[in-house]
Amino acid sequence: MTLFAPCLVMGEGLSIGKAKTGKGDVTVVRNGQSTPLKVGDRLYQKDIIRTGTDSTVGIIFEDNTVLSLGPNSEIVIDEYIFAPEKGILSMVARILKGTASYLSGIIGKQSPEAVKFHTPDATIGIRGTQFLVKAEGG
Repeated sequence: MTLFAPCLVMGEGLSIGKAKTGKGDVTVVRNGQSTPLKVGDRLYQKDIIRTGTDSTVGIIFEDNTVLSLGPNSEIVIDEYIFAPEKGILSMVARILKGTASYLSGIIGKQSPEAVKFHTPDATIGIRGTQFLVKAEGG
């Protein structure tokens, strides 16, 4: 008999955060399947989050990082590791298009070099506690 922890069945390992707010058409693509993302839904590494026209989503990560996406936005959470007891902190994401607002949590405050956001034109390294970016992607 094999038992699985619920958080390991749903995505790429442990949950990394959840949708805190949402308005309009917000979806998550996980393991190739697109489903509506609702407030309270858990998020996982490798998730792709998309917002439609006049839609927004607010995400809170396990380290209290806050990420908000504006309308017509798309982001991929490539890597998120929050293991302070092991000294491992990392957050890497790709903003494919749209607008994103970031407010540092523990990872960005304790290890700013471990936070990276890639856009179609640049890579953003965190040196402060917040930023707003607009990506003109496809």
